[in-house]
Parts: sequence; C-alpha cells; structure tokens
Amino acid sequence: GGRPRVRTPRPGRRRFGRIPWPMLFWLGCVVEVGAQPSTRPGWVFGIESGAASVSLDGGPGDGAALVGGRIGRDLDGVVTPYLGLAYADVRSRGLDAFDRLTFAHVDLGARLHFAAGRRRWVPYGDLALTFRPVRDVVRDGKRTGVDFTGGPVFSGGGGLAVHLSGGWALDVNVKAGRGAFRDVPADGTSGGAGARIDFDAASVRLGVGVSWRP
Repeated sequence: GGRPRVRTPRPGRRRFGRIPWPMLFWLGCVVEVGAQPSTRPGWVFGIESGAASVSLDGGPGDGAALVGGRIGRDLDGVVTPYLGLAYADVRSRGLDAFDRLTFAHVDLGARLHFAAGRRRWVPYGDLALTFRPVRDVVRDGKRTGVDFTGGPVFSGGGGLAVHLSGGWALDVNVKAGRGAFRDVPADGTSGGAGARIDFDAASVRLGVGVSWRP
C-alpha cells in the first residue's frame, strides 16, 4: 500500500541518447589520424552545389543558387586538367535591359594540389579559362529570345579536398572571374538592328560537393 516508485533518469542519460551517431561516425572518418591515400593519377568526377554572386556593370552583387559538375584527369597526383560546368539563375539589378538570366560558367582549367600523396587534407589552387553563356533572359517579366556568350576570361581560386577514402573526397572551393560582354541585344530579340549594349560582369562562386576517383 505504499506510494508508487517513480524512476528518475540519471542526469545526462537523455542527452547521451540524443547524440547524432551517424554525424559522429562521419566526423570520425574525417578527423581520423593516419596515412590515407588521396590524390593519384586517373579520372576524377565531381558534382557540387553552392552559391554564386554576379555583379553586372559595377552594380550590386546578386546571389543565386549554384549547381555544377566537373570531369578531369589527374596526370601525376598533383596537376589535374578538367572541364567544368556551373549554372546559376541570377537576378539583374545592375542593368535595366534585363530582369533575370541564367548565368553559366564553362571552365577549361587545371587544379594544382599541394601536399598531395597520402595526406587526408589536400589544399589546391585553381586556374581556368572561362566561357560564360547566358540563356533564358527575362525582361519586363517575360522571357526573351536573347542568348549571348561572354569571354573567354580567366578565373582563379582554390579549395580544400578532404579525402574520406581512396576514391571519395569532400570538396570545398571558391573561384572568381571578371570580364566584358560586347554587342549584346538589349531590345528583347537576338536578331535585327535593335539597341545593343556592352557591360562588365564579375562573379564569385562558392561550391561544396564530392569528388570520385574510380
């Protein structure tokens, strides 16, 4: 006939049960101490997402989501020539001629890996010749028939590869470039003798993704 006993959990037990074990597992893979195969000769494939900021004609930079991919060939564990493609849907505040446009970057470049070999954390530099095709231009709320390409321009940056295994790596990178677009139709049509404009464009790209070496 006594009072029922109420079990009180020990302090800390509830917190311990809430630890995100998968996250700790992956964190342990990243910070594990010891030799780890990283860069080596062969094909390299990468995908990424992130953000891009594009400033047109010195106007304020407009941010947009970025998606991209890359294929390269590691020559000697240090130098990796590659072909890359990245897209961002950018709102234009620097030009009255356009409201929105799909701003792409096509990179013919090379990465130079530092401290490569069997280190898990591998920084690298990146230099590319970049072509910048523009598609899906919107003016006054309507899609126009204007398509144009700027470049080539030089883009430069760098990043860090964190190798989880001999084949897979996390990849964080940043790249910037600047150049001019010339003789661009500004009347909403890609042909004819309408108004044409010249303008500069500066872009900064931040990408986070994975690389795979088969």
